[in-house]
Formats: sequence, C-alpha cells, structure tokens
Amino acid sequence: MSSYKKMDNEYLIKTYVPDVYQKSIYNIDYDQLKEAGIKLISFDIDDTIESIAAYKPSKESITLFEKLRTTGFELYILSNANYDRVKRFSEILKIEAVHRAEKPYTQGLEMIQKSYFDKHNREIAKNEMAHVGNSMIKDVATGNTFGVVTCLVRNAGILPKTGRILNPFKTESQQLRAVLLERGIWRKHHLNEPDDQYYQLGEKQVMPELPTNK
Repeated sequence: MSSYKKMDNEYLIKTYVPDVYQKSIYNIDYDQLKEAGIKLISFDIDDTIESIAAYKPSKESITLFEKLRTTGFELYILSNANYDRVKRFSEILKIEAVHRAEKPYTQGLEMIQKSYFDKHNREIAKNEMAHVGNSMIKDVATGNTFGVVTCLVRNAGILPKTGRILNPFKTESQQLRAVLLERGIWRKHHLNEPDDQYYQLGEKQVMPELPTNK
C-alpha cells in the first residue's frame, strides 16, 4: 500500500499542494509574487530550469533570470545536484546556489536565509521567500514544510514513451498524485485539456471533474 494513503487530507494539502502551478518557469506571474511581498526566489535546476539532460542554461533561461534580477528579486539555485553541475548553472545565471540540498529536508532554505542575512545584514522572513521546482515530493514538500510560497512547474524534460512502457510500476510521485486525485484534493494538468488546472498565486484551486473516458 502507498504510504500516502495513510496520510490524512489536511497533511496532504499542507505538505504537497503548491501555491502556484504552471506549465513552466516562464508562465509564473512574477509581478504577482512581487506584489505579494516576495523578495527572494530559489529554483531547482533539473527538469525545472532545464531538462536534466541539458549541460547548461539556455539563452531563454538566461534572459529570464536577467529580467528577474533587474526586477529586484534575490535569486538562488536550490538543487540536489552535484557541485559541478550546480556551479556551472550558478556561474552562467550569475546567482548564488546551494548544491546537494537534500530536499525534501529544509536545511537548504535555512542556508539561503543565512546567506541573505550575511549579504544584506537583515533577516528575510519566510513569507518573503518562494521556491520553484518540478517535484511535489522534493520541491513543494520542502517549501511548504519550511513555510515559503511554493511554485510547481511541469517537467522541462520529457520522459520518452519507451521509458514509460518499460516502467509499468507507478513512481512515488504518481502514487501521491493518485491519492490526491482519488480524494478530490488536487489534480495535475492533463495534456489534452489546455485550460485545465493551472493557477497563479491566490487563485481558487478547484479540481475539475474528470471526463469519464480518462
């Protein structure tokens, strides 16, 4: 039995349901986050900024981070990836980073808070921080547990169909989403429903009814 089936609804919502859910990092309303008082945003790398197969940031992501920086956001990378990969992205995007963050544990966000204090000589409150990632289990759970605004995006990389065929068992993430769906708590965007489910900060999170043929 999936361990998620043993969790009550309140815990599932508090831990795994994101404050923002969008197709990619490019679809998040950053102006809205700024208006809500967010001053610092941390980003996962793999399948969030770029596909896990990407060696370095794309021109598109470099442009986005330059724009966010000029908008006034303090930017960080918070990744479970190794030092070399995180350092490469950090240097190209010109932002600070935490590698081997061990998400879903929260020490990486604590390190970012300390870094901010050391840099500005003032503390940053948790409600002034946001974290962006592609994993409900690692990114959303980390941010929700720590108490920052959480932004979930779909995978920047696409799992080949052969991979899905060769792995008939549900991943941990799929098990979690199945429980959320069964209980009517949250539903991941369906590829064939272009207007389904995505939401920005503060928007009502209502799970649409599933068509009977899906």
